[in-house]
Amino acid sequence: MSRRAVATVVLCCAAFAGLAACSDAPAPAPATKTVTATPTTSASSSSSASGGSPSSAPGRVFDPRTMQADVRKILTETYQLGEVGDVLCPANQTVKDGSTFTCTVQVGGEGKTVTITVTGEDGRYEVGAPA
Repeated sequence: MSRRAVATVVLCCAAFAGLAACSDAPAPAPATKTVTATPTTSASSSSSASGGSPSSAPGRVFDPRTMQADVRKILTETYQLGEVGDVLCPANQTVKDGSTFTCTVQVGGEGKTVTITVTGEDGRYEVGAPA
């Protein structure tokens, strides 16, 4: 085989390999176990409706509506799950480092739970993968 033929074969193979790497299919999402979220308004100070002192209340608690929106966003954007429906997180969850609770979610019409783990007193938390 001549040098020109060998060069042509090598170039063709390189071009084919390059085209094979250029696929329209998106790369699969990396396996993620938890995602840390820092919502802008997820935690608020709790006080009684009559204007009582916050010391009689549990302290800072997560706003469940904000958390539900943040969990939905994390499931669709970070975990890349399709068909994320209702997300329900419990009210009055204290912002306490190390505490955990669960939110219920609908994924593809199936009920699942995600574990929320508080990772600091500043309102940061991790959102586990749906189980």
